[in-house]
Amino acid sequence: MKKHTKGGLGKTILKGLVVGGLILVALGGSPSVSQIMKLFGAQNSNERQRVNTAIRSLRKKRLVKISYEKDKEIIQITRGGRNRVLTYNIDDIKLKKPQKWDGHWRVVTFDIPNTKKKARDAINMKLKDLGFLPIQKSIFVSPYEAINEIDFIGEHFMVRKNIKYIIAKKIEGDSELKRRFGLR
Repeated sequence: MKKHTKGGLGKTILKGLVVGGLILVALGGSPSVSQIMKLFGAQNSNERQRVNTAIRSLRKKRLVKISYEKDKEIIQITRGGRNRVLTYNIDDIKLKKPQKWDGHWRVVTFDIPNTKKKARDAINMKLKDLGFLPIQKSIFVSPYEAINEIDFIGEHFMVRKNIKYIIAKKIEGDSELKRRFGLR
């Protein structure tokens, strides 16, 4: 069983329930505690205890619910758990940088109302984290394909309708952008 940081095992279990749980449901069942034990390779009592503790912690935080069916503990992810997985996934997003630039700029612009200021600030930070450069207050640019990432971020913060994704061949003064991105 792989070593996990504090809270890391719970995070991994939650992600596994979203991915693996969907597979098990498609096959006509729900994931059980014993299946999760097998999935994480918990072979001795210490490892089983760690998995059980992580599951109980997720239950206490209302990220999963546990029910009983034919002497089996069945684990189901809650809406809060799904939202937490989205948060974990948003932290993991990275842009793929191709070996050769296709010559197109990806411009992201947004107009998010003050009532959603936290979402606007989070998107601003996430775009910078992804490597986008701000060229104006709410206009960011990158040479790398990012439509799926922008869709995900917009949906996550429930402001996708306020974000525009533009592919541009030329941006005035782009020689400075090319220099900053290390492009030729």
